Amino acid sequence: MFLKSKGNNLIAFVITGPTTSGKTQLAIELAKKYKGVIINADSQQIYKDVSILSSQPNKTDFKKVPHKLFNFLEFNKNFSVEQWFLLTEKEISKAIKNKKTPIIVGGTGMYLKALLNGLDVFPKIPLSIRKKGIKLMETLGVKEFYKNLRNENYNCVYNISPNDKNRLIRSWEIYRVTKKSIYKLRKNNRKRKINQFNFFKILILPSRKKVYLNCIQRWENMLELGAIEEVKKIMNKEKNSNEKSVLKTIGFNELKNYLKKKYNLEIASQKSIQTTKNYAKRQYTWFKHQFLANIVFKTEYKKNKRKKFLKEITDKLLTI
Repeated sequence: MFLKSKGNNLIAFVITGPTTSGKTQLAIELAKKYKGVIINADSQQIYKDVSILSSQPNKTDFKKVPHKLFNFLEFNKNFSVEQWFLLTEKEISKAIKNKKTPIIVGGTGMYLKALLNGLDVFPKIPLSIRKKGIKLMETLGVKEFYKNLRNENYNCVYNISPNDKNRLIRSWEIYRVTKKSIYKLRKNNRKRKINQFNFFKILILPSRKKVYLNCIQRWENMLELGAIEEVKKIMNKEKNSNEKSVLKTIGFNELKNYLKKKYNLEIASQKSIQTTKNYAKRQYTWFKHQFLANIVFKTEYKKNKRKKFLKEITDKLLTI
């Protein structure tokens, strides 16, 4: 039986929170309780071969309930918000067809923003233009590419980091096709939305101190589980295929530099932990300003808090 709101709309869960807050385990418990399908909203958990570094659910978790959009993309493949949105839309439709409750879980703000607010619809980009943009980025380098694009139209780089290669190329190619900046198109564009749902939004928000401590513990666990071996395998794939990795998984480049003997494991660990903390800090800012939750938990999810979390969620569901 489907969960429905008072207005008779179907209910889908959206679970988010900073890294190490326990999102995955709560999603599994909700999936067991409400006959759910877990749909990934983490931009690094989509990749194969980094299940440890990206903290993907383990084999036991995968067996407990259905999981979708995890561990399916090769290390050298880019993946856009639009691609994620369209695949998620399909997985939600499949879940409904199979009389399952969709449970979207992850901490990637761009994915969640598209899901909840709608996907910006842009014109199709010819492959020739796309290849030209990638080639230009390789020739100029990211700093010069950014400077040239900014000089052409300042709005083309509005709110885009000077180091974000993918978004800069995307902005460049859209400007080439439309003669308008991506910023202006976003302001005036129609959005593609998933309208048949009430999204019940759950935010797990422990103290920053607790999350930072968890980051240290998780890193140590990753090393014990074989994170270094994961990086070795991808480095071998890069070498054998002559393809560069596009992974932004925290710890990947740090361990890569350790294996290249650029610095020792202690320094690699320190850099990875600090990067994780910085990422968590940005997540807190995003949740504060852009995620209006139906229910907020001020403590991390653990098994011994299962009953408390589920009861509060069940009680809150009755009010929407």
